[in-house]
Amino acid sequence: MAAPRRPAIEDALRQRVAGALRRGALRPGDRLPTTRELAADLHADPRVVTAAYRTLEAEGLVEIRPRAGVFVAAVPGGEVPPGAPSAAWLAEVVADGVRRGVAVPALADWVRAATTPPPGRSPLRAAVVAATLDQALGLARELRDDFGLAAHGVLAEPLAAAVVAGDELPRVVARAHLLLATELTAPLARRLAERTGARCIVTDVRPDLLGPEWRLLLTRVAYVVIADARFAAVVREFLGGAEGAPHVRLLVAGRDDLSVIPPEAPTYVTEAARERIGRTRLPGRLVAPARTLSEPTVRAIARVLVERNLAAARAAD
Repeated sequence: MAAPRRPAIEDALRQRVAGALRRGALRPGDRLPTTRELAADLHADPRVVTAAYRTLEAEGLVEIRPRAGVFVAAVPGGEVPPGAPSAAWLAEVVADGVRRGVAVPALADWVRAATTPPPGRSPLRAAVVAATLDQALGLARELRDDFGLAAHGVLAEPLAAAVVAGDELPRVVARAHLLLATELTAPLARRLAERTGARCIVTDVRPDLLGPEWRLLLTRVAYVVIADARFAAVVREFLGGAEGAPHVRLLVAGRDDLSVIPPEAPTYVTEAARERIGRTRLPGRLVAPARTLSEPTVRAIARVLVERNLAAARAAD
């Protein structure tokens, strides 16, 4: 396997640190993995990792202290840095557009046309077909937040029963342009796609989801609040044999006593559990949801989104 190049390592580090800050797994001033530790984790040359850390230091995301290590940069006012793209990344996007013959003044118009529907057209509609409510609502939230889709989660079991009985499909499925399925629900989603004409994408999770930020989180007792007891098996599979996995306590909203969560304990709440809890305040320190879709899945969804919006823009001209 070829060693990752410096831009790829910089991007991975940037996402890890910024994402961990948003989730609460890291705080300004926390120590980050050493160059050698990170090089081993990423299967990269330590010199390349050092250069990547220096780039992030120039962006104000990390602080390199001689003989002490690398730390999350302190932010004025204690605010978490926003997830804004770096100037270097934006410059590369602009430069790539110019190389492809897209003038800078036109680039923004093309990006806008590719990512937003023209006036009078609805956003891309998506239905997530999953085996558990936690997966269905969590992935739907990710589609809404990251892609701006009109996304809804649907449970596979009652949907499959409706298909067998010949019943009318739920409106969110019948009108969906895109069906997103897990590996388990892929056969059902493909069958539905043939019936409705929707595009079907089978998703998997990021291979680096259990990265250094989550391993850092698991150095202490952490809580995961779910809505569907069956989702516990998915969480345990995700954690696998990771060091610190025994520190995770799984609680089911509506069944278990959530007041047992100690104050300030890192607490991850799934989207479905949030809906079930409502306005109830949890005593733990909430960890923001992570982006779970793998890079191939993100690219496939982006392709569907861009193709539909550009086709709609051409039709509107």
